[in-house]
Amino acid sequence: MQVGGRPDLGGRPDLGGMEQAFSAKVMRHLDYHFTHEFTYLPWESPQRTDKRRKRRKTSRRSENSVWGPWYQLPRDLLDKIMLKLDIIDYFAFSGVCRSWRLGSIDFHRSYMERQQPLVVVRPNHTKRSCILYNMFNGKEYKVLLPDLCRKPFVGLSSGYLITIDRNWEFWLVNLMTRHELRFPVLPQIFHHIDKGRYHPVLFQSTRLSKFFMVLFFVKLNYLLLSESGSSSWQVYFFPEASAGISDVKIFDGKIFVLMFDALVGEFSPWADTVLKLHSANIPVVLPPYASLQLVTSKERLCMSISRYNHGWRQYLALYELDHMKMECVKQIHDLGSKSLFMSRFNSAVVDTSGWGAGNCVCVLEAENIKKWTLYQLNGTKLAAAPVVWHARRWELRFWYFPSEGLDVSCVNDEFGM
Repeated sequence: MQVGGRPDLGGRPDLGGMEQAFSAKVMRHLDYHFTHEFTYLPWESPQRTDKRRKRRKTSRRSENSVWGPWYQLPRDLLDKIMLKLDIIDYFAFSGVCRSWRLGSIDFHRSYMERQQPLVVVRPNHTKRSCILYNMFNGKEYKVLLPDLCRKPFVGLSSGYLITIDRNWEFWLVNLMTRHELRFPVLPQIFHHIDKGRYHPVLFQSTRLSKFFMVLFFVKLNYLLLSESGSSSWQVYFFPEASAGISDVKIFDGKIFVLMFDALVGEFSPWADTVLKLHSANIPVVLPPYASLQLVTSKERLCMSISRYNHGWRQYLALYELDHMKMECVKQIHDLGSKSLFMSRFNSAVVDTSGWGAGNCVCVLEAENIKKWTLYQLNGTKLAAAPVVWHARRWELRFWYFPSEGLDVSCVNDEFGM
């Protein structure tokens, strides 16, 4: 890797302000990595000590001190405390007493939207757990799950980890609430497709209050739809989508489908089985081996363009789409305090205010390379480094965005299976 660091940063490449997101411990590894090409500083584990802690002398209460039970702490002080907690401590905090639990419920959405993205990791030896790994500070959060033996991870949608068993039946579990969903056996004609091309998307019908899942296969023109607890799949074939499906996203109560040739359409199985595709009219020619993804935020639908270059995913540009006219509006050069996080399986625009820098693009190369690459929005590469700094045998999969686990995406129209 060519290292072109700035002198004022001690040889470290300019991270576009994102260096403030990393802990001091991780930054030492980054500095060592950037100044010693492809070398690693040994991961420092906390040293154990047999020394017993000395008891602190309890001080007497002074007459001017104000004492009271913990549940009577002021609300503004509780909010400040919760901002300093990580996810595990936050859930432990909510179980202390009734007043703290009520405070955490009111603060839940704001807290989750400010959290750093985590990486879903599957240790090679485990059968009943996965790990949420924070690459910014090196912390690991173990999530206990039912039996995962011989169940590959095929996706993550709305906070639900999606797996498939040996009988080709889909099993979903929420990584925070542990709520489970079941979907029927995949039709036999699709068993030969590599599971790395499976891309499931979970959503909920607002009128029926039922869970549905759309399943597509990368570069194929099939869409499968099923309801949780049902016994069959509805299969939709789109002969007009010759380039194959690249991505599917739920936005503004609708299902949008993106093709590899930059055609966009709205999928409405309850209204019309014909997928009407429209050209996005992007102002550039798609490069060879281009990869297109739909990126959603609260107020707009976007499309990211990247390409594979010797096994790496190289980010190129981000465009805003008019979801009513199905066409490109403009190229995005400013996300404000937000940054784009991408992987082969999922992507999201994350609010980094308070812990990181905006207007950055962080691409996760999880499968073989196991590195992250940082770009500017204009496509300029800033740096690349390993995701994990120790030698454990981990299978990295995709990003976990805490804010997406708050609600399951909803589709407005009513339909059934």
